[in-house]
Amino acid sequence: MRKVSSKRIDWLKKELFLLEQEKVLTTEAAERIKNYYATQTTCTGGATWAITVFSIIGALLIGGGIILLFAHNWDELSRNTRAFISFLPILLGAALSFTALLRNGKTALREAAGLFHTLAIGSSIALIGQTYHLPSDVPAFLLIWALLTAPLIFLLSSTGAYLLYLALITAWTGLAQNEYRQAVGYWPLLIPALFYLRQRLQQDRHTPASLLALYGLLFSITIALGIVFERALPGLWTMAYAALLTGFYLLGITYYKEEDGWSNPLKLFGVVSIPILAYLFTWTHFWDDIGWNYCRIDWKHQWWGIWMDGGITLALLSGWATVSVKAFRKNSTETALLALFPLLAAVCFLIGSASKAAIVANALIFNVYFLSLGILFVVLGCRSLKLRRLNGGMFLLSLLIITRFFDTEFGFIARGVAFIVLGASFLAANLIISRKKKEVIS
Repeated sequence: MRKVSSKRIDWLKKELFLLEQEKVLTTEAAERIKNYYATQTTCTGGATWAITVFSIIGALLIGGGIILLFAHNWDELSRNTRAFISFLPILLGAALSFTALLRNGKTALREAAGLFHTLAIGSSIALIGQTYHLPSDVPAFLLIWALLTAPLIFLLSSTGAYLLYLALITAWTGLAQNEYRQAVGYWPLLIPALFYLRQRLQQDRHTPASLLALYGLLFSITIALGIVFERALPGLWTMAYAALLTGFYLLGITYYKEEDGWSNPLKLFGVVSIPILAYLFTWTHFWDDIGWNYCRIDWKHQWWGIWMDGGITLALLSGWATVSVKAFRKNSTETALLALFPLLAAVCFLIGSASKAAIVANALIFNVYFLSLGILFVVLGCRSLKLRRLNGGMFLLSLLIITRFFDTEFGFIARGVAFIVLGASFLAANLIISRKKKEVIS
């Protein structure tokens, strides 16, 4: 059976009633639709997730309380007693997980068990290390914690354990890069998370758990990519990030199709992050000292780093090119403009590598691109009567105009007038669109 949100079911019932009143649907047809959704779908509401959230909070509070009770008298306990207590959290976590598996527990029990067991693993490792005065190695601690957590993700089908696993490997990546001068191990560590996410999306890609799992992966990859990069070839990251973020957006409109907002994590993540990165590229110092003339091969950078960075960038660009072909067929101006982002980044990188005098030209190109994004979102917002898109476009235009004002020698009067004009434009645009929406509804 398909799962359908209770809010959507309520909306459907109201619409069916209106359609009956307007004689668009017959009473028999409306009843058949109601019967179909009553017998062929299951209703999901916020109550289940409220129970899950409170179960997770309860597990965290119980775990925290136990740790505080033992910490109060920790120094007075013998080493053997402390060693025994160190294993208690993980034993309690294992017992809770076993109970969830034995009873074939629902989401709340599995999530609580997964989260408590994951935190218990970390606390037990830390307590054992403190008891026997083991050498402090934070990256190794996080790595062991993550590897011991990985099986729980699949055994309990726990999104909480999955998100903690992503947080652990992402944190390990940052610390390992700083400690060992490389963190390429992030990519194999990501494989279990990818398998779990694939299972979730195959079951139902629209459930809150699936969407949350996808958001977690997007944040993890976006953060880790910049850390894993050796940056042996300065500026290459601009192409890699442009291809990654644009790839997210294009996958969103292909995989989730007409879904929008929070229901389409890939599209939302891309739409928000592309303008942010494009805005950063409007500043000249992002194009300083890039390209082959500034290639770094020294003790701070692995000799194979340039090949790894190049391989990752090439893979991301290939993925972007593949999904772009399908996206351009949609004949959408918004999709086309956003999809051009990696191409502009690649062109600017090549120009900047060939000539240092191209710094201003690269910044100017992205100023024009950012301005085009703002104008496009304003136009699309006006046409579709969507205030969110309109305000997004107005925000982009305001951000560019304001920062360019502060970047030049304009006086306070000119800046004040500009602020007033921008504010008045915001209010006027929202008022006009709101009135048009009311007219359409009426």
